[in-house]
Amino acid sequence: MQFIQLSGEELKEHFDKANSWFVGLYMESFLNNFENLSDQKYKDDLAEELKSSDPYLLDCPIDEIKEKIESLYKIICSKNVSEALNMVILFESDEEPNCYAYEEAKYLTTLIKKGSIKLPY
Repeated sequence: MQFIQLSGEELKEHFDKANSWFVGLYMESFLNNFENLSDQKYKDDLAEELKSSDPYLLDCPIDEIKEKIESLYKIICSKNVSEALNMVILFESDEEPNCYAYEEAKYLTTLIKKGSIKLPY
């Protein structure tokens, strides 16, 4: 695992590429499978799986899904998990996936603070 440095602007760019709802809904899964995310084949297979199973991604081009995966991976590699979750919490939207992401981000933040979820750094 290689950690990277992101400026505040770069963090925002990756957050926007991934999208608030994707960050909120998939952060926990990415943290739990972080070791696998350095494998490109794993990420490609994950993109295909998400496209076929996530209703919010059914009409999304596979390259966009891969970009979401890569952006969320970079957020984690830059040690900005808490910052990204806070960005999800502060993101204002009444759209359905964002409401779920908001709740998940709050819950995951609590788990991280309690030590129930370990960050890879």
